[in-house]
Amino acid sequence: MRFDWKQLSTLDRVIAGGAAVAFIASFMPWYGVSVGPFSASVSGWSAGFTAWAGALLLTFAGVLLVLRRSGATLPSLQVGPAVLVAGIAGLGLLLVIIRWVSLPRYHVSDLSYDAGARYGLYIALIAGIAEVAAAVMAMRASGESMPWAQAHQAETPPEAPPEAEE
Repeated sequence: MRFDWKQLSTLDRVIAGGAAVAFIASFMPWYGVSVGPFSASVSGWSAGFTAWAGALLLTFAGVLLVLRRSGATLPSLQVGPAVLVAGIAGLGLLLVIIRWVSLPRYHVSDLSYDAGARYGLYIALIAGIAEVAAAVMAMRASGESMPWAQAHQAETPPEAPPEAEE
């Protein structure tokens, strides 16, 4: 198995780069509290299931793409590889968005009190958006059929040939 970064397309590089940035952002502060001069924060690994699972799924989508492009033997599935990468990245982004929306936010300027999302979450969110956008564009460019189109084709019986008149 040999990997050459130059053989990746621009979309592949965005997907792999977004995965790397999301993984790095998972170690940064995702949620924090500041009271006067004191502050405390937690990383993506301590911010709950949706935080670390979302970051891991975004990372896994990029790793899967790089493995596929490097010629690694991967198990065959019912969906194409581009659809799989886009689906995993989309699910990861959805989990990060759920974590962002579900975090409590407080701000009291009189007491210098602030609690809410921190920069690591926003970096992961931006990386996830870029990764999913590139994955969807790569999926559309690949020409792979969508899973629901495959199911529809399997359910539709072939048309009978027209009968000849005697």
